[in-house]
Amino acid sequence: TGETRSASSLSALGPAMETTKENRGIGSFLEGVKESINENIKIDIDGIKQAGSDCFSAARETSSICDSTITKAGQLVDFGLEMKLALEGFGDGFNVKDLAAVGNVVRGDKMKLALGLASEMDDLAFACVSQSIKMTDAIDAGIETLPDILEKSIDERMDNAKEKGSRDGDPELPDLDSDIRALETAADTVRDANPLATMEAFQNAFDGITEKGELSRDLFGTIRNFAEDVVGVSEAMKDFNLGNVASHIRNLVKDIWRCLRLSDLIRSFAQAVERLIKWIMKVIEALLNKVKRLNIDLSNFGCCADIEETLKSFGMDMVDFKTFSENILTALSKA
Repeated sequence: TGETRSASSLSALGPAMETTKENRGIGSFLEGVKESINENIKIDIDGIKQAGSDCFSAARETSSICDSTITKAGQLVDFGLEMKLALEGFGDGFNVKDLAAVGNVVRGDKMKLALGLASEMDDLAFACVSQSIKMTDAIDAGIETLPDILEKSIDERMDNAKEKGSRDGDPELPDLDSDIRALETAADTVRDANPLATMEAFQNAFDGITEKGELSRDLFGTIRNFAEDVVGVSEAMKDFNLGNVASHIRNLVKDIWRCLRLSDLIRSFAQAVERLIKWIMKVIEALLNKVKRLNIDLSNFGCCADIEETLKSFGMDMVDFKTFSENILTALSKA
């Protein structure tokens, strides 16, 4: 059953502290041990070490995943910036004849590469969630090896982890609802845009891809920091030994609370960024579908050019003509 140590040596630790309700929390669990001490209370050293080792491995893997995802997020941001810069070259005089040129700049193959990049990021975010679950499972397994009197001090584990495992400076999970709504609006605008509104819709979409790509990169950086924190804490568990029983067991329980809290933060942040990435993918998919519709043969632009010249003689452009046509249709529908 692994190396064990009898807790009977606790009797040499000196007078017990006052055991009020207030000091019976994480820092004072040892007093509970003293009150119920008997020869059958043992600590499974190997079980604790194994839990620390498993949690350590999952945290290292999470950190590596984040490194890869941060790189991909940077590539996605670069893609958005490249497209924005290319579209700026058309200026304010955009007209129907520019549609073919836009189709050449915002090419379907580029959209597909960007979509593949975002899809890989989505898979890696899910992998972070999976690794966080492994960390929690490892810690749970370690808790199960503790004697009952200690295990009870870590009861309702995840419910209490936020209070007992948090530290000053831990980032709060951001509210991404407004970011999701912005991406949803961008995707809808691209889908619904008429040809002459395509430029503005594309620019807004690439703004969203760039901005939310940067946000995704920052969130993965936070997850990596959490994972590195778990590496340090779980390493102490991995190398656990009784030594000074009082201080070492006290530190062990603190480490358990901290690992539980960090694994929960990793899961929460990874699920949030996964949701964000899925909407970035929807924007790219909308762009890809729009580009396919803009893939028009230049020979079809002749009639459009003639229409534009005719409208100019009346002091109108294609946008004015669209508004004029809509007003006529509205009036006819009420007739």
